[in-house]
Amino acid sequence: MSESTTERINHTILFTGARGRIGDTLLAPLQARYTTVRTFDRAPVAGDPEAIVAELTDAEALRRAMTGVDTLLHFAAQPTEAPFIETLVPSNVIGCYNAFQIAQECGVKRIIFASTVQTVSAYPPGGTILITDPPRPHTLYGATKVLGETMGRWYYDRHGIEFVGIRIGAFQEYDSVYLREHPGLQTIWLSPRDCTSLVMRAIDQPNVGYALVFGTSRTPGERLSLTPARELLGYEPEDDVTALFPEPVA
Repeated sequence: MSESTTERINHTILFTGARGRIGDTLLAPLQARYTTVRTFDRAPVAGDPEAIVAELTDAEALRRAMTGVDTLLHFAAQPTEAPFIETLVPSNVIGCYNAFQIAQECGVKRIIFASTVQTVSAYPPGGTILITDPPRPHTLYGATKVLGETMGRWYYDRHGIEFVGIRIGAFQEYDSVYLREHPGLQTIWLSPRDCTSLVMRAIDQPNVGYALVFGTSRTPGERLSLTPARELLGYEPEDDVTALFPEPVA
């Protein structure tokens, strides 16, 4: 899927968490493809002088940001394990509810939700994990993302808002030292190019209803099954982890 186009698609996106590591990768390609990409984060977003700076707990700021939006790209969250009540609940529970509820009130048509491999990372090594396998998080952070996926199911069933939850694998740059030093993560690697392609397909694909997909690049053994991403979104990864690490993954 080409990320360049001579004429941008007439579509308004609210991108929460655009200042994050993945957000920083996605923002410029999104701005190049769609007519309006509005950003929302707790700190100013480079490349967007009109960025909305607020917390997810600020419902009124979210409501102002959501006006006229077609797709909510919800990547804002506490991204790692943290104290549950003090940190995870405000960002990943209350904040997620606020974003989804206000999207529904404002007539948003689709939510793209950044979930995580940590929703299933307590499964033992070996074999392929299917999207239909029961959640098995090894962190409370992962458990909050399961809640977000479940809330997305409710908003689709109750209010008809289409929902794509992307269980993101190990997102790392091509020259990642961390990826080299942690070979187990190579089985779930997601490259910047493939991440961008997958997110854009989640935005563009018509009639997705409610969908959960894993997001990785091409990896030996396909630890996280890409079948739903292929069948529902037409996604096929371009990058192969064995091109970076020719030796077999341990």
